[in-house]
Amino acid sequence: MNETKKKDEKTFFFPENVESSYGVFLGLSVKELLVYVLPMVIVGLIVLFLPPHTFKFMLFKTIVVIFSITVLLAVLSSRPVSYRNNVRLMPHLQMKSKYKSRQHLFFKKAMKRK
Repeated sequence: MNETKKKDEKTFFFPENVESSYGVFLGLSVKELLVYVLPMVIVGLIVLFLPPHTFKFMLFKTIVVIFSITVLLAVLSSRPVSYRNNVRLMPHLQMKSKYKSRQHLFFKKAMKRK
């Protein structure tokens, strides 16, 4: 019975450019928003409420917090490979650095072909 069931089961094939998560904001999933963006926003609000509360210092702190959140969102949402929407910047940079650091094979002479 199990053999017939396995034959009848439909197998699904997902191409490489399909992403498993659903983009809620700027193509970021809910998990990414909760793990990366929410802590940055909370830390930014804590920094803003710390004294001193002079106008110039508050303006400086606000600019720093907005800039850091903008950089974080830019790094998380950028897609370096235009034809593959599921490739993000950080895994792409990690893959490139691993490729640079691995051992490469070079030949001194051209190989003779038969």
